[in-house]
Amino acid sequence: MGSDCGPGGSQSRAVWCAHVDGWTTLHTNCDQVQRPSNQRNCFRVCDWHKDLYDWKLGAWNACVPVSARTFGALRSFTCSGGEEGIQTREVGCMLKSDGSPAEDAICEYFEPKPRLEQACLIPCPQDCVVSEYSPWTSCSKTCGTGLRNRVRSVLVPPVFGGALCPNLTEFQSCKPGPCTGPEGMYSLRVGPWNPCALPQTRTARQVKRRKGKGQGLRERTGVKDPETRELIQKKRTRNRLNRQESPFWDIEVGYQTRDVICIHRNGSAVGRKGRMFIGCVFVTTVLSEQ
Repeated sequence: MGSDCGPGGSQSRAVWCAHVDGWTTLHTNCDQVQRPSNQRNCFRVCDWHKDLYDWKLGAWNACVPVSARTFGALRSFTCSGGEEGIQTREVGCMLKSDGSPAEDAICEYFEPKPRLEQACLIPCPQDCVVSEYSPWTSCSKTCGTGLRNRVRSVLVPPVFGGALCPNLTEFQSCKPGPCTGPEGMYSLRVGPWNPCALPQTRTARQVKRRKGKGQGLRERTGVKDPETRELIQKKRTRNRLNRQESPFWDIEVGYQTRDVICIHRNGSAVGRKGRMFIGCVFVTTVLSEQ
C-alpha cells in the first residue's frame, strides 16, 4: 500500500499581489487579511482506494418546469403532451465502510462524477371522466309522489391535479298519477343533499394494477349501518368494472344523506323523519410507475 497513499499530504501554490492590469507588485499593496492560503492538506489517491470509496447517489427531486427555473415563476400555457422540466439530485463521494463523506476528487480519480441534472416531462393534468347516466329506474311509487334514480361510473380517475369526479348518483321525484285510495292522502317531502362525508370508521380501498396478473384489491371496512354497507358494496361492484384500464388510484367511499318526511295532505308530518343515503367517492391519491 505504501505510506505515501491516503490523507496527510500537502499541496502548495504560489500567491502574489497583482495590479488590476495584471502586473506584479509588492505584497504590502494588497490586504494581508484577505490573502489566500498558499498551502492545504490533501489526499493522495492510489489504485487500491477504488475498493474503499464510491459515489453516493441521492434520489431525483420532483420535476420542475424549465420555465420556472428560467423566469422564476410558472407561466400559463396550453398543455399538449406535457411540459419540459428538469430534475436534480445530490451526488457525493463517500467511504463505503461507514458512508461518511469524502472529497469528490477521490472518486473522480476512478470515474467521472455522475450527472446532477436530467431532463423530465411533467404530464398534463387529466380531469375525471365519467360515463353517461344510466336510464332512470322505475318510480318507487305506483301513485302519488315517489323517487327514481340513475347512476354513472368513473371511466378515468383524475391525475396530476385534474378536476375531481362529480357525484355519480342522481335522484328525482316522480308522480306516476294520483292515488285513488288512502295512499293519496300522503306524500313524501325530501330535503337537499348534505355534502359527501366519510364514515367515522373510514372505508378505504386501494386499487392497483399488477403486471400481467390483473388487479389486486385491498379493503378494510368497519361500517356497521346496513344501508351504508349496501351502498358501499354497490359502489365496489361498479368500480370493479371500471378499473380494467385504470392506472394506480386510491378511492375512499363516502355517503350523502338527506331528510325524507311523510306529509299528510293537510300539511302535517306523519311518523318519524327518515333519511336517504347515496354513495359518493373521494379519489385521494394517484400513484404512477415509471
